[in-house]
Amino acid sequence: MHDFRYEAFKIDLLRNNRMIIEPLFLPAQHTSGCQFYIYRGDLECSIAPGNKRHKLKYHLQQASKKNKSILATFGGPHSNHISAFVAQCKHQGLTPLIVVRGETWAELTPTLRQAVALGALLFPCERVDYKLGLGAKIKKTIDEYYDHQVYWIPEGGAGAEGVLGCLDWANEIYSLSHDKSFHLCIASGTGTTAAGFAASHFKGMTVFSALKGASTLTQDVERQCQDAGLTINATIEGFDESLHGGFGKVSAEQLSFLKDLKKLNPNIPLDPLYTSKMVYKVNQLCRWGKWQHDQTLFIHTGGLQGWQGLPSDKQVY
Repeated sequence: MHDFRYEAFKIDLLRNNRMIIEPLFLPAQHTSGCQFYIYRGDLECSIAPGNKRHKLKYHLQQASKKNKSILATFGGPHSNHISAFVAQCKHQGLTPLIVVRGETWAELTPTLRQAVALGALLFPCERVDYKLGLGAKIKKTIDEYYDHQVYWIPEGGAGAEGVLGCLDWANEIYSLSHDKSFHLCIASGTGTTAAGFAASHFKGMTVFSALKGASTLTQDVERQCQDAGLTINATIEGFDESLHGGFGKVSAEQLSFLKDLKKLNPNIPLDPLYTSKMVYKVNQLCRWGKWQHDQTLFIHTGGLQGWQGLPSDKQVY
């Protein structure tokens, strides 16, 4: 099954230490004739791998320009965004403050324990108020307590700054890709990363939402691009049929698939909530004969720490 052209390409990229694109072999691939690659965003940065560092890039620059030393954001108790946000703040000598979804916790999750160990301040938030984001009552309370000296970053690093950071990332990947006609596959939460890639030099992409509501996905991406002053260059289609029980959940079918995928790609771990669900769906489409793209590039957006929130009987890597 291995194609030596793939291996030579991978070795060349590793030698140049510029970026890592590897072949990804899918269980159903032999029935489709398609070729798949994966951009290893999970290997980019040790403290904030994947898309997280790029979404935070311009937010951190804005905080610096405004001389803010306390940065605040929103996230769930297992959030990849929280993990990267706290690590970046610690690295730059800033104080991270997190509004955490959920009123109480019997004990802190591994993600939150790590955040506290790195100096993060935690504020629990009722779910109803949490949904209001930057309009939440708890934000107003925190601003008043800290005399309005807090720089706020939307959940997931969203906003125009997040989109612009992902645009930079997308164009960097494009400039170093060996095939400019790659069809992109991107997993989506807030849609920020997808919006950045939609405005890049890539011409076609499929977005796989981790949330229900793909019917409005294209409109959401368009809105985020417009808010960032960008124009969409790519054709976009979206899926949300591979939720596997809902956001933050995994299914027995998904875990079985990942075990098969691991046999074919033993050195390419996928996160449980985003990239793996995307690859699962594409493999399913291949098996059905419905994947029509000859050269596909998956974007690995990191998030491997998400496995910490799953019990031992659901661990794959």
